[in-house]
Amino acid sequence: MSLVAAGPARVSLLRYSPALVLFAIVVADARQLNDPDLWGHVLWGRELLAHGSLPRVNPYSYSAPGFPWLHHEWLSEVLMASMFDKFGPLGLKLLKFLCTAGTICFIVLAESETAVPAFVQAAILLVVALILLPAMQFRPQLFDFVALSAIIALLARHNWRGSARLWIAIPIVAVWSNFHGGFFIGLVAMGVYGAATLLSDILARRGPRRGLGIIAITAAAAASTLCTLLIPPARDTWHTLIHSILNPMTHYAIVDWIPLIAALRTAPGGSIQQKYFVLAILFFAAAVVSVVLTPKRADAPLVAVAAVMLAAAFSAVRNIPIAAIAIAPVIANHLGLLRRPREVTVPRPVSARAMPRAGRLVIEILIAVVAIGFARSSGVLSPGIDASGYPVRAVEFMKNHGLEGNLLTQFAWGQYVIWHDAPGMKVFIDSRYDLAYPPAVVQDYLEFASNVAGGAHTLAAYPHDFVLIERGSPAVKLMDSQRDWRLIYSDDTARLYARANSPAARLEGVPIAGASGPSMFP
Repeated sequence: MSLVAAGPARVSLLRYSPALVLFAIVVADARQLNDPDLWGHVLWGRELLAHGSLPRVNPYSYSAPGFPWLHHEWLSEVLMASMFDKFGPLGLKLLKFLCTAGTICFIVLAESETAVPAFVQAAILLVVALILLPAMQFRPQLFDFVALSAIIALLARHNWRGSARLWIAIPIVAVWSNFHGGFFIGLVAMGVYGAATLLSDILARRGPRRGLGIIAITAAAAASTLCTLLIPPARDTWHTLIHSILNPMTHYAIVDWIPLIAALRTAPGGSIQQKYFVLAILFFAAAVVSVVLTPKRADAPLVAVAAVMLAAAFSAVRNIPIAAIAIAPVIANHLGLLRRPREVTVPRPVSARAMPRAGRLVIEILIAVVAIGFARSSGVLSPGIDASGYPVRAVEFMKNHGLEGNLLTQFAWGQYVIWHDAPGMKVFIDSRYDLAYPPAVVQDYLEFASNVAGGAHTLAAYPHDFVLIERGSPAVKLMDSQRDWRLIYSDDTARLYARANSPAARLEGVPIAGASGPSMFP
């Protein structure tokens, strides 16, 4: 007679090694650079707090002044504006840190349901933290990661324990739909899990009750998003979501939407981007191999969710983080199965007391010290937000000389200009992209910025007063060839042009050579 173990006891890294969890949080939060949309998020949030709504059309642009402005993240912007107005940039950093910490902790909870050894969970957690690092920006997508990781943790608990309070997903999705249009990902995860559970139970002759129950909860969660129709700033949410998904221009005009393999091919050799894509692909490949080598029907619903998110990651690089979140408990489980003996004569539960308490304490202190040191060196603990690469001195030059009018500027610089120069200066385009600009304007900008056929048309077809572009932009060659435009200011970051017959082109000393320096938000 032989004894077969019922399985190792569950262990959570939150108890086993909280210092390691802290380190993973700091790693994921290490990106402390400004995002092109941050100025707009805070500004629109202030508008919402002051007036309760935003304009229905775009008041900041001269290229599309009557074009509808779609909104889908009002609550994120209100929260970001409130944190900034109360605590300054530090408030935004705190909000980002809390979102990152929440995401990591929910991933830890999902992994803990697998009952695999702590070191396997730790290894997966650190890899996922690295994959999350570039995505944890000062953007409303932060709330996507928190909410999705919470739902994955609920599904993992349901999968391995047989029950969980999945109804909690209903209020999660209802609130999430007001933070960002990414709430749709949560509905997809719930729906796929419910459908896979239904199919699995039917094949196992357990009946459809569990699967139908999950699908019903998913339907209720989807219905809860209709609350956005009752909130004036949120009424565009579903329209915006469908518009963004169906717009074909998005998939080649916006870097985040490029397919993973295409992004890998176009990334410069040896660049950080290339290494990041390679890391993500290796992680995904390891997950697929681990599932193939240890096929278990027990976690088939979670595998189905992970497979759908994996497909989404290959369709657009912006989905890499959500795939990593969904895959984390699956790969942890199957890597544990790979190292777990098929038959154990004596149960050996994982215990946080396997190491002497003093030794564990020393290790925890060392990990915590490393985490704090890394947080200091990466800027997590600094009070400011780095805004290097923006036309700080050029905008100061315009303000000091009272230059106002219509400005054709870089896509990523539009909201910086709006923050500092509106309403006296209107922009041709900004990073709201198709939510505030028609496809024709976007296409005209792309042709100008790339200096391809049609770029000169963009200069002639709109009433620009000034052009502000990056020093290394392909459009510099086009601008320098135009006799009716004159360079009036340049530095290491930007070049500012004015019409040759304008008062700005006759300012004393132009073109003025400046010097760009470090800058902080805002």
